[in-house]
Amino acid sequence: MRNTRWMYKSEDFLPKDLGIDNDVVQILYNRGIVEKEEIEFFINGNLENLMNPSEFSDIDKAVDRIVMARDNKQSVWIYGDYDVDGITSTSLCYLALKEIGIDVKYYIPLRDEGYGLNKEALKYIKDNHGELIITVDCGISSISEVEYCNTLGMDMIITDHHEINNGLPPAYAVINPKREDNKNNYKYLAGVGTAFMLLLALYKKLDKKVDIYKYLDIVAIGTIADIVPLKGENRILVKRGLELLKSSKWQGLNMLMKKLYEDPMNKKFDTYDVGFIIAPIFNAAGRLEDAKMAVELMVSDSHVICDNLIYELIMKNSERKEIQEKILQRAIEKIEQEKLDEKSVVVVAEEGFHHGVIGIVASKILDRFYKPTIIMEIKPKEGIATASCRSTEAFNMIEALNSMKDIFVKYGGHAGAAGFSIEIDKISEFSNKINEYAKLNLSEKDKEKPIKIDCELSMVKISYDLMDKLSLLEPYGFGNPSPMFAVKNCKYSNFRAIGKEKNHLMMDLIKSGVEIKNCVWFNSDDMMQEILNYTELDVAFKLKMETYKDKYQYKIFIDDVKPANENENSFKESQSLYDLKFPIKSIFYTRRDVEKERLNLSFVSDDVLVNIGRTTAGFLDNQTKLILKKLKDDYGMNFRLEIDRVIKKDENYNVHISIYKDEEFKTLSLDNGTIFREIKNFLIGNLEYNTIQKKVLKSIFKDKKQTIVKIGKNRGLKTILKTIELFYKVMNKKVLIVKDEVVWAEGYDFYVYMGDRFERETKKYNLVITDKDLFKEDYINIDDSYEISNNIEIVQENELFKHKRIYSRKISEKEKLAIIEKVKVGEKIFATEDIKIIF
Repeated sequence: MRNTRWMYKSEDFLPKDLGIDNDVVQILYNRGIVEKEEIEFFINGNLENLMNPSEFSDIDKAVDRIVMARDNKQSVWIYGDYDVDGITSTSLCYLALKEIGIDVKYYIPLRDEGYGLNKEALKYIKDNHGELIITVDCGISSISEVEYCNTLGMDMIITDHHEINNGLPPAYAVINPKREDNKNNYKYLAGVGTAFMLLLALYKKLDKKVDIYKYLDIVAIGTIADIVPLKGENRILVKRGLELLKSSKWQGLNMLMKKLYEDPMNKKFDTYDVGFIIAPIFNAAGRLEDAKMAVELMVSDSHVICDNLIYELIMKNSERKEIQEKILQRAIEKIEQEKLDEKSVVVVAEEGFHHGVIGIVASKILDRFYKPTIIMEIKPKEGIATASCRSTEAFNMIEALNSMKDIFVKYGGHAGAAGFSIEIDKISEFSNKINEYAKLNLSEKDKEKPIKIDCELSMVKISYDLMDKLSLLEPYGFGNPSPMFAVKNCKYSNFRAIGKEKNHLMMDLIKSGVEIKNCVWFNSDDMMQEILNYTELDVAFKLKMETYKDKYQYKIFIDDVKPANENENSFKESQSLYDLKFPIKSIFYTRRDVEKERLNLSFVSDDVLVNIGRTTAGFLDNQTKLILKKLKDDYGMNFRLEIDRVIKKDENYNVHISIYKDEEFKTLSLDNGTIFREIKNFLIGNLEYNTIQKKVLKSIFKDKKQTIVKIGKNRGLKTILKTIELFYKVMNKKVLIVKDEVVWAEGYDFYVYMGDRFERETKKYNLVITDKDLFKEDYINIDDSYEISNNIEIVQENELFKHKRIYSRKISEKEKLAIIEKVKVGEKIFATEDIKIIF
């Protein structure tokens, strides 16, 4: 098998009843989002929840300077960078400053000029009458360049998000989320997010705050492309920005979406669209030629100009892919020939590598070998090499570079990605040093690729409902990755290699009556023969919902497999189904417009039909059908459904529905004994009332006595109360339960008191529920006394996974009846406190 290590993030997770699906809560828990307020902010946070931008040091000072520039008709220049973060930051500032009447221009260096400020560029801006420079995505390390700018008589406002390694440059204002003197501790903004905060503060001062939000599609592209954590402010910015992409107000962006997607207006854009389709097109300009053409596309309002730029950028991106593939193949050849992958850090340096794509190549080498990777372009004429670094989670690249900073001409970056320039004759020395550093700082376990699994998932749950509930977690990205699931003891069929090079694998996965077809594992041809040796697999995977011919499909994208090596406990599936949160969302397809019809479900043989009266209108998908059948068979549940919306498609009507538990008791019986049996069957199926339930119900209904009952937890109190309530409802009578805020009211036929102040009550109650000893004249006292058998061991719910003979309220009725018989004959049982219900 591959050198991977499966890590289950949630071993200490205990479900909380927050009204959200437990799998969703568990995934949030894995991301460190635990408290109810944090969960509410994560799921429902909106633009009004954004931090006050004035909490960033120097931001108000910068705003005042920009307003002064506008009022005095000064020329303002945006100084950007040639990557997507820099391109979007520059475009954002240009458009937003132009909107409020500022004379604004922009400058983005060519990649050959190098990253960040350079003195020649500053002199160019001065010669072209620049008076105020605003940097975006750069400047925090440019101390000498800022000093030079000051000598030229220009003010500079720096907006940057990179690490502050050498103190603050002497600019007019320095805005950086990583400043220690900020009044907030949110450090994760991209360059475009930092620039947006400056503009948000500016627009607030001008009483135009709402107007700045229309730029969030630009902010979202840069934030996603720069791979910053999609939590907190970034999540809010990206979530709203993705919504704006379908109908962007910016001519070039709007036209590009229409070029890339058939129907952008009805598309739900996600981070994949930005990261793998949209951003690379903008990136291609800066990688191969001049990033200013990408900015021009963003800011131009000319249809002709935008059309030409889109064509040119797409062509550049195709060229970039070809160059990238050639360099990647050459790098892999060199790694294999020289056995560079046997070292702790892969270092490849060659003349002719294109500096614009070596970062992408480094990422792909990292994915293949799972080792920190550094790809360098050697430039003989300049006597230096420029490098792009990508790293594993366990190896902090910027700390590694910091440990040998004297060897570089220039360097910078983050823990996972960095870059530097180095003299050619020092490359060998660097390779030795960084490998020695890695040997000291990486353990053998660090070299295993971690497969971080959020939770095991029942195959039955892979449905439209699950995908709908998981959508609460979107948008996914760095810091909030697409959830990783695992399914164990899975059979497979139709196993084959696919793709032009036959380097991907595809199979159908089968378990628990569910078959998910065409599950794909990319770049895994090396595993084909090994998988054929196994009849069952444990599979780690991610999920995605796609549409084909106007119908939804659930797609599994495999991340890793291992041979199944343990017997499975069925309780996990029972727990997952029992804890399912209603309503269940689903969808069915029909050629009939049913929007105004009243629908119902019927269970026929192995099918679940959606009916109008007795006429079949459609069929539920296989997973939803299996969920409902198991809930009905195992727990006696009944269901009702409501239409959420009906969408007319070319092939059919897509009918979105919500399925609810139907908890209404119905009977046609007139005989009291029959009614009681039907109520009992409705509430607990073929199980029997326990001793305390029988005593209380007998006292009330047969003996007709006012009753005080002392009853413990998990002894079936809810069933007692529900039995009383349903019986009186059938008789067209009413029951009042007095507790907490509920007070006595006239006009009820049966009164229940639940509380700890019954001694002070003067009213007569039919039933008093207590957990302490009480005595009152005219009442029958019933004390709950029972003994738990010695063969039963009470454990926490998560302990049940380890055992075969178990009891929990979450197992099926059939399993409960079987366990009760085993208890009677003295077999060893592991149970939660729920087992007290049977005595």
